[in-house]
Amino acid sequence: MTTAPPEAGMRIAELGRTCGVSTPTIKYYIREGLLPAGRLTSSNQARYTENHVHRLRLIRALLELGGLSVAKLRAIVTVLDGEADRSHRDNSRAPADPSRRDRSPGKLDALEVLAAPAPQDGPLAIPAADPRTLALVGTLAARRGWHAPADGPEFARVIELLDTLGKLDQHHFAERIDAYADAAERAAAADTELLDSPSGGTGPAERLVVAAVLGDELLSALRRLARTASTAG
Repeated sequence: MTTAPPEAGMRIAELGRTCGVSTPTIKYYIREGLLPAGRLTSSNQARYTENHVHRLRLIRALLELGGLSVAKLRAIVTVLDGEADRSHRDNSRAPADPSRRDRSPGKLDALEVLAAPAPQDGPLAIPAADPRTLALVGTLAARRGWHAPADGPEFARVIELLDTLGKLDQHHFAERIDAYADAAERAAAADTELLDSPSGGTGPAERLVVAAVLGDELLSALRRLARTASTAG
């Protein structure tokens, strides 16, 4: 009598133990379209793979550390899954041109998702921005060769923050804007190195999302750590 080989993969309880996530939460992520369903082995049993482990850890990181909403994360995983499908199809074709990495559809789609406002936020706008703030940010961008669109969300956010700081009589932020820009350029350069690195085994869109969301959180945490260290000394 032969014994059937054990089924590949893990059950949902083991997936939960591996990632520190409860079974109801995993089922919620599946219902919300964040985590792919497992492979059914019977009417009420499914098996999960290491790909599920990776995706579940990514979901938890972007939700809990990155502060993303479920809706935003759903849009992001749609991009990641689309990139994985394209990669799978392209593997049977000619090798990709490395010079086209930065223009890959997955990275462009991920940028659009990250930049898009939440549905309740409405269209991007710079209401009654101080003309001096507009001039300051425009001059800063021109001086540093930053070619982001002047009507894009990045410009809008910087202007909104500087305008708000000015109304709070915190003008020293604008006075030190080049020091902040220097730090931002160094961080952006580090992001570029990470995005161009083939290490890690993840696709360019996922690396971009992680750098944009968790990289920002890391930068903020390091800034707080450095501030604490300087005041303690």
